[in-house]
Amino acid sequence: MKLIVITGITGQQGGSVADAFLADKSWHIRAITRNPSRPSAQEWTARGVELVRGDADDVSSLTAAFTGAHAIFAMTDYWAPLSDPAVQAEAAQRDISLNQRGAEIEVQRGKNIALAAASPAVRKTLERLVYSSLGNYSELSGGRYTQAWHCDSKAAVEKYMREDPILGPLASFIHMGIYVDNWRRIPLDIQKDLVNGGYWHVAIDDGRKPVPVVWARRDTGPLVRMLIEDVQPGARLLGYSQMLSRRDMMAVISRVLGIELAGDQGIRQVSDGEYKAMIRGGDEHREHVLQIWQMLRDFGYDGEDPDTIYLEDIGAEDLVTSFEEYVKCEDWSELLARRV
Repeated sequence: MKLIVITGITGQQGGSVADAFLADKSWHIRAITRNPSRPSAQEWTARGVELVRGDADDVSSLTAAFTGAHAIFAMTDYWAPLSDPAVQAEAAQRDISLNQRGAEIEVQRGKNIALAAASPAVRKTLERLVYSSLGNYSELSGGRYTQAWHCDSKAAVEKYMREDPILGPLASFIHMGIYVDNWRRIPLDIQKDLVNGGYWHVAIDDGRKPVPVVWARRDTGPLVRMLIEDVQPGARLLGYSQMLSRRDMMAVISRVLGIELAGDQGIRQVSDGEYKAMIRGGDEHREHVLQIWQMLRDFGYDGEDPDTIYLEDIGAEDLVTSFEEYVKCEDWSELLARRV
């Protein structure tokens, strides 16, 4: 029996990877968590997952958790440290932006994962590592968009792993698309028109460009499993369920849920400045989010990176879920109950 070690099992990506490998009895699953006793982690124990304590800030704990692994799925969380008062205080003390400090933490944690995975104890058995990364928007935009911190920090980790002489030959990378359930966290994703009724997506473009959207909780796992079992190392796979324009997405939502669309076929186009003013949070966070959408509009989600491969390149089209199927399966009561 082979062993896969998963980081972030209580999240959407890690949970999906665990589901995919639980379906194959030839794999044993070990998951790293800071607190194995919390309920969200214990649910996995009941399903046969081995939980071990580990901390991305502690290389020795990662090394112990990775020892014996044939495969590793690794991810890092840019956003979580930003709400830590200690991180906020440190950024203020150093007179740097909170975004920059968050990026520094993510890069260091990614390097810690790489150091542990490349250690002598782990490399005895390790055959594959898949890291959940994103494109370097600063480079892909030619220096135009340099504030998409969570993209550039993941790209820095990917670069470090690729250049590692031990880990590089074993590593592949998945760049996850836009989550189909972002509407739960981002009010501008689907918003109610309080004047005329109906729903729209607020955008800085006309909503006609196809974008990679992904049901991360369901589709990450099958794609990662294929990267581990069937694709040569070194791949950079765009992880998506479907390429779909925002207009088409809103049309599907309208048809399946039986709700009216507002604006121009479910799109409310606003200027860059208007959109930035609508984003919740401080100015640096608003600029961060705005630049993600500017990048998408001007250069595309992956910046037309020639090294990126797509589902059809590896025969993975049948492994993912259509957006319509997601809409049919989702519980939309929260959206329909909103007053704004």
